[in-house]
Amino acid sequence: MPDQIPEKISSMAALEAKAKVESYQYPPKPLAGLDADIRVTYTGVCATDIHMIDNDWGLSRYPLVPGHEVVGHVIAVGSDVSDLRVGDVVGLGAQAQACGECENCQAGIDNLCPHRKFTYFENTVDETGVHVHHGGFSTHLRTDSRYLFKIPEGYEEKYVGPLMCGGLTVAAPLYEYAGESWNLKDRRIGIVGIGGLGHMAIQFAAKMGAETFAVSRGTGKRSFCEALGATGFIDSSSPADMDAHAGKLHYLLFCISGGIIDINHYVGLMRPYGTLHFVGVPEKVDNFSLMPLMFNRLTLSSSPIGSSSQMRAMLKFAAKYDVRPIIEEFTHKTANEAIQKIRDGTIRFRAVLKNDLL
Repeated sequence: MPDQIPEKISSMAALEAKAKVESYQYPPKPLAGLDADIRVTYTGVCATDIHMIDNDWGLSRYPLVPGHEVVGHVIAVGSDVSDLRVGDVVGLGAQAQACGECENCQAGIDNLCPHRKFTYFENTVDETGVHVHHGGFSTHLRTDSRYLFKIPEGYEEKYVGPLMCGGLTVAAPLYEYAGESWNLKDRRIGIVGIGGLGHMAIQFAAKMGAETFAVSRGTGKRSFCEALGATGFIDSSSPADMDAHAGKLHYLLFCISGGIIDINHYVGLMRPYGTLHFVGVPEKVDNFSLMPLMFNRLTLSSSPIGSSSQMRAMLKFAAKYDVRPIIEEFTHKTANEAIQKIRDGTIRFRAVLKNDLL
């Protein structure tokens, strides 16, 4: 029997805020001309999934099927799809659709499209109507093929998911800083927060040729960071160590989500015209003053996920230079175990679910 999307897709869903995920079935939307069907093989679990399960941002709707770090195999395509074929291995990230027509889309920054649709908390739109889009805690997905990205041959599927959100999120600003290239030679890059995002950021920066500094409280992660490619380590809890690295960094990437952060604590690490860039979202920014930024001519910036073109470039680079997230593997049926480890902060470093719902 040919592989085809079922009449009811099996998934794991939160039925209300803060609930554990449980078995849930839903019918696929009608197949649009630009749609493709995929059989999910793995799905990454991101901290954003937890925020959405809990409705921390007021954006959630229930039943909520999480998952925006998806990898799977194409099993069917719509009549207007020309760049995907049955059997292709593809990934789906946090964005499921953009309008393709606005100024931002035309400029190649479709991730900033004002009409963008996120993977599991917005409705996608096509000639068949307006439809709820569910996430990758599912056996299958029917989705806009334009936001499915081919995975380079030979890159192991279980590592793909975390690249689709976390990997893109840290790689895109480094790629932009390098002038839309992968060359950071002669640049000194600091990475703050050596967790789910930071451990990938170190790999990207180091393999882009940067002199890469891990910035972390204490020295317990020094050897680990060096194994990832860091050429330097800064203990942010040590005034002496911070002073020793004063004025050294061209670019500082903050990968910390949650907690309280004092931006001014890190300003002294920067060279004039340096950039402090956030991809993580702290719960609170404490003791922030404009003057230290002004008198060192520093830039403070932030970014969400990257664009479609950046996604394609990132996947090629990760495959060529063997950038791999460190993962713990679970299954869709044991998704609650993975979610709890993320809540506890004990995951090392990204949770990935293998599809066992078929």
